[in-house]
Amino acid sequence: MKLIVFDLDQTLVDFLSVHEEVTRTLFRRFFNVDARLTEIDFAGKSLIENFSELARVKDISEDIFRRKINQLLESYETTFGESLPRDAAKYILPGVGELLGELSKTDHIVTLYTGDSPRIVNQVFRATGLGRYFRFCFYGTEVESRSDMVKLAMDKTEKSTGREFRDKNIVIIGDSVRDVECGKLFSALTIAVSTGFHSKEELLKVGPDYLFDNLKDYRKVLKAIG
Repeated sequence: MKLIVFDLDQTLVDFLSVHEEVTRTLFRRFFNVDARLTEIDFAGKSLIENFSELARVKDISEDIFRRKINQLLESYETTFGESLPRDAAKYILPGVGELLGELSKTDHIVTLYTGDSPRIVNQVFRATGLGRYFRFCFYGTEVESRSDMVKLAMDKTEKSTGREFRDKNIVIIGDSVRDVECGKLFSALTIAVSTGFHSKEELLKVGPDYLFDNLKDYRKVLKAIG
């Protein structure tokens, strides 16, 4: 039995175009500036971290940003949900359904950590049908860092199963260098996929245990997990 922690965006699903358009729309509405999510290194960060960094890049004063951040996040959740198609199967990345389906037949504890908020994740789950595969979810709008989310996953899973999860019995799967760096803090098994903003070369520099182009060859990924 292992604790498997998946990232969401650009690892399991690709809603970058939706995130990009919602960001542009709301930064125009709230701050009267043209801003794109891809102007910053957003991978592996929370929504609030990305909003804050983008505000600095656009010379939006910290005082104005702080006053508007809660309303911005609420509007983001609403607009993102309105922008999603009812059936978003085409946004699921290759091999994801097969991999999660196979993992559901094992005794592994499959969890999710993400920089998104609970409301956005629930919207993605409703549109893609992926929610049924995850025992627990942890969100970047509720804790400080990815490592904090992993600690919560360890604690909750240990209480649920009565077993300790340490070192290579923890598996972190994500598309960013921050996922790999987070896994190394716990001596976890790290599986990177080059389906996101960070290139294969950037991922290789941080030394994941495994690096795949994507999750399409899910049998190889299952073997790596095992």
